[in-house]
Amino acid sequence: MQKLLSTYPFISRKLTPELLEQIAGAGFQGIEIFCTRSHFEYSIKTEIQAMAGALEANHLELASLHAPTSRDVSAMRESGTPLSICEVERVRRVEAMDELKRVIDVAEDLPYSRLIFHMGGSRETADPRKRDAAFSTLEHLILHAHHAGVAICIENTIPVIFALSWTKPALAVYVSILISATRISLTFQKTSASREVLRHCEI
Repeated sequence: MQKLLSTYPFISRKLTPELLEQIAGAGFQGIEIFCTRSHFEYSIKTEIQAMAGALEANHLELASLHAPTSRDVSAMRESGTPLSICEVERVRRVEAMDELKRVIDVAEDLPYSRLIFHMGGSRETADPRKRDAAFSTLEHLILHAHHAGVAICIENTIPVIFALSWTKPALAVYVSILISATRISLTFQKTSASREVLRHCEI
């Protein structure tokens, strides 16, 4: 079994070749890079190519990328404003989708198999329109990711999903449809609520 490490604990630092060397020296064979521009500048081709070289030099596999969860206002500072595909306002939702597409496009120079992202933030309020907004955006992202050879993986907590006005049976139907009809994975926290949702799934 591979030992993999998320770079999230180092999110406040730039992901340098020296840091990758320390990770490899600790016995890890692969990593998941948490994408913020201050940590890994995923929108600049030369930075992506440099990361590919550093990973190869340290014999580390890029197992996945974790999409940004907030909007960067510069390469050195995050805004703290959530980046969400559940935005009801179309302009903000398209901005979020375009940012996620930039992360997907990293695969052109730095191949990876999975993109992990959140459907919404912990502060989401209940609004049925967010559910429709999220699935509309997902359709575009899944197609874009498919052409790049990347699988979309949704990581979410059950309380956040319910904040988007899901009921357990309704969520189960959507889970079944998504898994059977699209190139998508869903990751649930192991809670009694998630077990109840999955119990409704016929997959």
